[in-house]
Amino acid sequence: MLLIGLAFLFVILLGSLLLFFPFTHKSNSFSIEYIDALFTSISATCVTGLVSIKEGVADTFNIFGYVIIAILIQIGGFGAAMVGVSIFIIFARKLSFQQQNLIKESWNISNYKGLKRIFLLIVLTTFVFELIGATLLFLDFYFLHNEIGGGNNFALVGYSVFTSISAFNNAGFDLFGTTSLISFQNDIWLNLIIAFLIIFGGLGYLVIFNIFSKKFNFKRFRFDAKVAVFMTFILIVFGTLIIYGTENLITPNTSFTSGNKSVNFLGAFFLSVSTRTAGFTTYDLSCARNSTLLIMMVLMFIGACPGGTGGGIKTTTVFVTFIHFISMVSKKPVHAFERSVSKKVINRALTLMFVSMLLIILSVFLISTFEGNMNFIKDGVLYKEYVEDSSLYGLVDYLFEVFSAFATVGLSTGYTPYFTNGSKIVLMFLMFLGRLGPLSISQIVKNKEVPWNYAEEDVSIG
Repeated sequence: MLLIGLAFLFVILLGSLLLFFPFTHKSNSFSIEYIDALFTSISATCVTGLVSIKEGVADTFNIFGYVIIAILIQIGGFGAAMVGVSIFIIFARKLSFQQQNLIKESWNISNYKGLKRIFLLIVLTTFVFELIGATLLFLDFYFLHNEIGGGNNFALVGYSVFTSISAFNNAGFDLFGTTSLISFQNDIWLNLIIAFLIIFGGLGYLVIFNIFSKKFNFKRFRFDAKVAVFMTFILIVFGTLIIYGTENLITPNTSFTSGNKSVNFLGAFFLSVSTRTAGFTTYDLSCARNSTLLIMMVLMFIGACPGGTGGGIKTTTVFVTFIHFISMVSKKPVHAFERSVSKKVINRALTLMFVSMLLIILSVFLISTFEGNMNFIKDGVLYKEYVEDSSLYGLVDYLFEVFSAFATVGLSTGYTPYFTNGSKIVLMFLMFLGRLGPLSISQIVKNKEVPWNYAEEDVSIG
């Protein structure tokens, strides 16, 4: 795990240097701070999508910068295990037992057979999905948004490929300015194409293999695949209904300044899909209600499925924690889909949830200390005191950014470019830890198990 962590770090540092050099910028006279280049590199490699540059990615970098970011996204989307396998295959003729065990644990498979074959299948699956996505996006851009490339079909191909890579790898980067996909708010096909890429990217490669090998017969899926598909469906449905409800049912939220006056079902569906993993948005989230932002934080915290391109504590972790709670109440064994769950898995789920919550609390504390109670922004300028017609940013926005960084989502209420350097460093650490995973980090520093226990004694609870 240490080797994999260092490999990720090397890619990030190399990417930051390339993005800092003027040849990747649109104008040689334009320059960015190195911390913003590093932030962008980490955000791309950790498939997050947060951008600390006010001008945005599209107006800052040229085609060389776009290519570098796309490569970083692709590497990050493959994940730590794939990076490890690549290193092992390049430098070792035969995988050692420890290397095989690390890959087996990372990919959540039951045996050591065919690891290199799985590696090749993952690469093939990635490029097939991205090719399909790029083709569909090109057709949508060509017939409905030809103005994007200024009539240049080669430019449209570039936009399509970049967006497809970003969507399948759940990165959230785009080349449409600083407003994400707000201008495509009512494009049904584009919303569905990107949602399709996000969902399959978030499910994970091994789940995808299982779905297709069992011909979409849910009853024949592996246990972990059943959990992944079930949780993905439930979270998308309930996320859509709750987001739509919080923005419409009591009184419609008419504060959105562009597109529809309030979130429609298509927008709620897209936000429900994107919030858990990707970071694209078709609405200005600075106008969203706090109740909507709160449910989005919950969805971000849960995240994607193990082995997928998204972050978060993973759908399976939440599922295992929930059925463990049900088991404690009902006094029955921990089980689901006619299968029992081991104590080892339950302990891992509870540990992951606890460590993740601790990281988030600590990060919010640090950022609140660096940023102060509240800030005001008007016309791209940050003020510490109220200015007429300015937008207020405070604890909710800091909390939203922390959840977004930890879960490698990339959604923002618009405050990311205005963070102090201290807060940017906190967010960068969160993105890095979020992509590797808290449990993966613990593998690096864990001690040997102690073969003895102290005498037990009860403690009053509640």
